[in-house]
Amino acid sequence: MKRNFSILIIALFIIISPSVHAQKTWGVRAGYQTSGLYSGGSKLPATNAYNSFYVGVYKEKKIVSILDFGIGLEFMQTGATSSINSDKQVLSYLDIPMYLKVKLGPVFGLMGTGLNFKVSESGYTNTTTPGNQKSSGVDVPYFLGVGAKISIFTLEARYEWGLLNINNGIHNQYFQVGAAVSF
Repeated sequence: MKRNFSILIIALFIIISPSVHAQKTWGVRAGYQTSGLYSGGSKLPATNAYNSFYVGVYKEKKIVSILDFGIGLEFMQTGATSSINSDKQVLSYLDIPMYLKVKLGPVFGLMGTGLNFKVSESGYTNTTTPGNQKSSGVDVPYFLGVGAKISIFTLEARYEWGLLNINNGIHNQYFQVGAAVSF
């Protein structure tokens, strides 16, 4: 898995190479996000999803007619809520997603990775992490998604898996659904 991830990162940076004639698109995206904290592929016991939002900007560059490379900057929150009481753990991140988008008419599929830098953390509970343990300051998600673009409007959905252990074997996972407007 780490080998495949390293190959993906190297391929993405090679694709970024500057091109004077490449068609570029800028845009803003925002939407709904539901997340959870997972250990060993299973949701942490006594936790429910944490529902929040994401918002950001992106830039895409056409590589060939059906393939684009994109990069962005986003703010998002992940975490979990207790199924026992109203406690919750919230991790706020600045995310730098990088992805490849394959387009077939107005429909597209995408896959990519990113770098999530933690900007804040709150709400430690007994169901997630002990009160004195802070989560890692960096996460690296891998994601797959689908969407459709009509004119300047895009609707999309992504599922993201955190690849790094953020705290004692705990990983982020989240689902995003949202819209974007391109310029």
